[in-house]
Amino acid sequence: MLTITQPSPFDIFQWLPIDVRAAFESEARVQHVRKGDHIYIEGDPGDAMYRLVSGNVRLSVVDADGRELLYLLFEPGDCFGISSCIDDEPRPHTARANSDVELQVLGKAAVDRLRTLHRPFDDAIMRLLARHMRMLSQFFAETSLKSLRERVASRLLSTARSFGVKTPEGIALSIELPQSELAFMVGGSRQSINKTLQRFRDEGAIEINHGKVIITNIERLRGAAGNQ
Repeated sequence: MLTITQPSPFDIFQWLPIDVRAAFESEARVQHVRKGDHIYIEGDPGDAMYRLVSGNVRLSVVDADGRELLYLLFEPGDCFGISSCIDDEPRPHTARANSDVELQVLGKAAVDRLRTLHRPFDDAIMRLLARHMRMLSQFFAETSLKSLRERVASRLLSTARSFGVKTPEGIALSIELPQSELAFMVGGSRQSINKTLQRFRDEGAIEINHGKVIITNIERLRGAAGNQ
């Protein structure tokens, strides 16, 4: 099978010269987290930033009623946990290993040191925060302005860009994406997600094989997302 994943949009290394990458890696410690374990929990102190080496990580927020909003599934190369490391505020969300993961962990003191010693690192931090802000702005706009059908199609497409694998049937998502998780992503119920996926299947846009989503007609799905 051929992977079609694009370079990670949240990888700080894309903006760092080789010598600053080396400085990052010399300062970082390696941490392994087992599937289902928390990396940090909403409200924890922001004492480190993270770069994902392998596996995938889910970032989510849970309100007082227990309702959950899933921001994103992060892929290898993605960096997260930056904002609290910069502004010294508590973690605004929870990060949990969605599979067994390997992380590069940069403590706050190391982050401050690299920002002081290497201007490209400080610039890259600002770029990374801006990119995260754009993502959250897009999610807010979709939730406020787009229909559930459009939101589901958009999230399937964005997940395929990170975790898509070409197969004879189409583009298969290489990670598990249960309907309950998709519901957390788009702010819908599991029942409404099921109906939407079934409609996409009837329209020939996707197939569902043993719980795995395969995009069989990407242009049709783009049309459903409002990306004509």
